[in-house]
Amino acid sequence: MPILTRRAALGAGALLGASASRLTAARAQGAAPSRVRGTIVTREGNLLTVATRDGGRAVVTLTEPLTVVALRRVALPEITNGSSLGVVAEPGPDDELRAVAITVLPPGQRIREVQEAWDLAPNTSMNNGAVEAIMESRDDRVVTLNIFGRSVRVRITPQTALVMPIPASPADLAPGTVVFINAVRGEDGRLSASRVTVGKDGVLPPI
Repeated sequence: MPILTRRAALGAGALLGASASRLTAARAQGAAPSRVRGTIVTREGNLLTVATRDGGRAVVTLTEPLTVVALRRVALPEITNGSSLGVVAEPGPDDELRAVAITVLPPGQRIREVQEAWDLAPNTSMNNGAVEAIMESRDDRVVTLNIFGRSVRVRITPQTALVMPIPASPADLAPGTVVFINAVRGEDGRLSASRVTVGKDGVLPPI
C-alpha cells in the first residue's frame, strides 16, 4: 500500500480535512469556494488553465506550498470501523444515503467532519466522518458514519467509486491531465488553490 508523506497526507484531505479548513477560513474572510473539474490546457508558471466539464475555461493561480495528489483504487475490505471517509452521496430511501464516490483517508489519518451540499450532480452532498458500524448484505455494504454526533447511514454499491489519495508531483500538472481543484474565488473574481488532485494511471477524480 502506498505510504503518504506527512505533507501529502494532509493535502490528500482534498475534499476532506485540510481543504475543508482552508475553505472554512476562506468563507470567514468573505471568499467563495469554487470547484474546478476538467482537463488542463496549459500551465504557465503558477497559472493553470483548465477546460472545464461545462465547456468553459478556468484560470487558477497555484499558491505555495503547493500539494499535488493522485488517487488509487480502494478495495471494499479496506473500509473498516474507524476509517475516515469523504462520501459524495445522493438521497436514498428511509433517510439512507447512496454513495456515488468515497475518498478513504489512509489508516491513522483523521477527517474534519462535514455535511453539506455538493455540486457533482443535482441533490448530491458531501459527508465526512468516521465509520462507526458496518453491515454486510449480499450485494451492498452499509456503513454508518459518525458526523457531529449523529449516525448517518451510507449504502455502498458496486457502482460506487472508491479511491484513496496518494502522493503526486507538480510535474504531473501537464496539458491533457484531468484535475479536480477545490479553489477559492477572491473578491477580485480570480481563482486560487494550494492543492490539485490529478488523474493518473487511469484513476480519475470521481468527485
